[in-house]
Amino acid sequence: MKDQKVKICGIDFPNPIWTAAGPTGANARMMLLAAKGGAGGLVTKTISVNPARVPIPNIASPFPGSLLNAEKWSEIDYRIMINKEFPQAKKSGIPIIASVGYTPEELIILTKDLERSSAVQAIEFSIHYVEKDPLNLEKTARVIKHHTSKPVFVKLSPAVVDLDKIINVLDPIVDGYVAINSLGPALDFNIETLQPVLGSEDARGWLSGRAILPIGLHFVESISALTERPVIGVGGIRTVTDIIKYLMAGASAVQISSTAILQGEQIYAKLSRKLDQWMTAHGYKHVSELTGAFRRRKRGKTYYLGEGPQLFPELKDEYCTYCDLCAKVCMYNAIRFEDKKFFLNRENCVSCGLCSTVCMPGALQMTEK
Repeated sequence: MKDQKVKICGIDFPNPIWTAAGPTGANARMMLLAAKGGAGGLVTKTISVNPARVPIPNIASPFPGSLLNAEKWSEIDYRIMINKEFPQAKKSGIPIIASVGYTPEELIILTKDLERSSAVQAIEFSIHYVEKDPLNLEKTARVIKHHTSKPVFVKLSPAVVDLDKIINVLDPIVDGYVAINSLGPALDFNIETLQPVLGSEDARGWLSGRAILPIGLHFVESISALTERPVIGVGGIRTVTDIIKYLMAGASAVQISSTAILQGEQIYAKLSRKLDQWMTAHGYKHVSELTGAFRRRKRGKTYYLGEGPQLFPELKDEYCTYCDLCAKVCMYNAIRFEDKKFFLNRENCVSCGLCSTVCMPGALQMTEK
């Protein structure tokens, strides 16, 4: 096995694949299952002073790999979570990060109790229901740090606009960042019954899973360019490729929720094994070598349609399976196959690149012509 151990803010994690705040960290039983399934860190479901009133049904899968949820925060009294559930989960030997929310007044109460807990190694606070104004976030962060000596991570929302201003304000206070939270509000319903898939009052929920991966990658790469503090990537992870992308975008570790819900707790060990295989095949000895590789890359030339040299898809025959998918998705009818031979009509091709991204074997590459 390659070395997947990561040390973040002085905490040793056996691997960089953790649970995310949500059902997989709802109580001790769920966290112990995640640990048994190979999770390298246990992030709890968000606790708050007042238990959530959770509508039912509250989780749906609108399309493969994604979830729509109206779960809110933990429905369990925070004192039970801190005094009973967290100590039981500690028996796994995996570091526990307590997710907390939401107002400064609530966070004072929660942080004081968590500071006394030997079961919790760090605190993650979500800005999901908090005003995104930088000054308000600064106040919230200072309240938590004033009452704890434990590392504090702030989980950012995709609704954040002035990211550079927020990082500038938070960086002197917090110990790290988590990006991103779920995206919403979002709606889905049955066209036959006109019934919403979620039981919330307005039928709205929050979207997570596969659909938000590119947004999460954007935030992780952007945050890591603005800070030296560790960034934890979350949102849309389904495959080992997704994990590698987050690491290369600048993440030191990742969190998984939707995929673990859809595929079971064994997903953590499965992805860890695949990460090991990929690192071996590509000559990496330690997972930290991947972190930030995308930003360190040699930037290529920028091409513009109709200006100077152009990019066109070029086929590597040895990889092609002749599935014809590239031709099917080409809206400009520039690609066709005849007798297992690839033909490109350059007059029709606008170099959009879609064909190369849907080619699963990687047989098509955009090259300068």
